[in-house]
Amino acid sequence: MKTFNYKNTTIHYSDLGKGNAVLLVHGFLEDSFMWNDLTSHLKTRYRVISVDLLGHGKSECYGYVHTMEDQADMLFALISELRLRKVSLIGHSMGGYIALAFAELYPDNVRSLILSNSSAQPDSDERKINRDRAIDVVKKNSNAFIRMATQNLFDKDAHNLFADKIEAFTQQALKTPLQGIIAALEGMKIRIDREALLHFSPYPKLIIASENDTIIPLDDIKNQVADAEVSFEIIPGGHVSTIEQEAKIATIITSFLKKNG
Repeated sequence: MKTFNYKNTTIHYSDLGKGNAVLLVHGFLEDSFMWNDLTSHLKTRYRVISVDLLGHGKSECYGYVHTMEDQADMLFALISELRLRKVSLIGHSMGGYIALAFAELYPDNVRSLILSNSSAQPDSDERKINRDRAIDVVKKNSNAFIRMATQNLFDKDAHNLFADKIEAFTQQALKTPLQGIIAALEGMKIRIDREALLHFSPYPKLIIASENDTIIPLDDIKNQVADAEVSFEIIPGGHVSTIEQEAKIATIITSFLKKNG
């Protein structure tokens, strides 16, 4: 892992391979470790940058609230540090929200955009209430919250099929600092609607949705991609498709990037 300084905050990232740049943006309670398998597929053809977001992995916290725009500004600072002009963005879950914020703020720096198990819509009023409840739980017992939250991310069959990987995922999530968890929840709660980007942005776009995703329901994504110029792939499994559908995700993404990356 390498580091760079962003507004007196140390950010950790990896930078592997050569070619057009692909920027991997992980989700809530995740870190760049989640992209290891995909990186191994991509680094033979692309320059693959994977970053620990603010308050996640080994990167430090920046504030009490990490908005999607805060994270996007950090990503822009990173690609500027690396002297990259255009990147293909791949975002999982919260990483997709951040990728969309980046695409809105820095459209000239986007070559293509891939959202996996993510949404362009803001939180509903009910979801915002649930975020506040989650923050209360986190303040009382962050480990209990993380264990409960990670269990809900996977399809029921996955707990038997991928028990070791899910436990490793959970152990990595447990390292997320309390401030980082709360800052991300607060940031996701106030994110804005970016569905217009699916319709009016000029670069190629791909959305990958899972049949049994309880966090980002498939029907919601179907509604968002209707009449939008977006490639759309539906795969089996739950929310963390990089674990449950590792090979399929790699095939879909490499195929898309070969045409558009």
